[in-house]
Amino acid sequence: MSTHTFTVLLDRTPTDDEQDRLYEAGLDDAALEIDHGAALLHVDRASSSLDQAILSVVRDVHSAGFRVSGLQQDDLVSLKTIAQRAGRTYESMRLLATGQRGPGGFPAPLSGDGWSLHSWSLVAGWLREHYGLSDAADDYSRTIAVADLMARAQLIAQSGPRRIDLESLMLGLQLIEDELQNDTDRRRQP
Repeated sequence: MSTHTFTVLLDRTPTDDEQDRLYEAGLDDAALEIDHGAALLHVDRASSSLDQAILSVVRDVHSAGFRVSGLQQDDLVSLKTIAQRAGRTYESMRLLATGQRGPGGFPAPLSGDGWSLHSWSLVAGWLREHYGLSDAADDYSRTIAVADLMARAQLIAQSGPRRIDLESLMLGLQLIEDELQNDTDRRRQP
């Protein structure tokens, strides 16, 4: 069993009494921080895997009457940050991202409005595949990024007048992805 360290964001700032409830719910391995109105729980959870550690913290948070609104992660990054992490110049990364150099297929930005923010996990995988960069976006980083997206999706799905069925949506997306992969595999066969 390993200790897994990560930070979850709560859906609201707990009162003093609610802080006690968090502790009593099993979060005695977490430290609460209030940062600019955001309630963060810094966790050191012993578990057989990071996935299981995250799920057990989410259960404990829910049993204390809170929701996890996300996990603190640094997956969404600028080209400048990508260049620093990859040991390349900004101009080199800009040319790769715009397709003016390299093999093409650089992961598209995940943001709009003039700001190009990319998933470090996706870009690191692309750099590994095309340039042999060691996978700096390890399983830990990818797991935290995915758990953050899923926690936010869950919160958003339940916030409107009609609850969105995330399970069906995820299953449908996975089926489409499987179909695309099967088509790609068939085209590659001689």
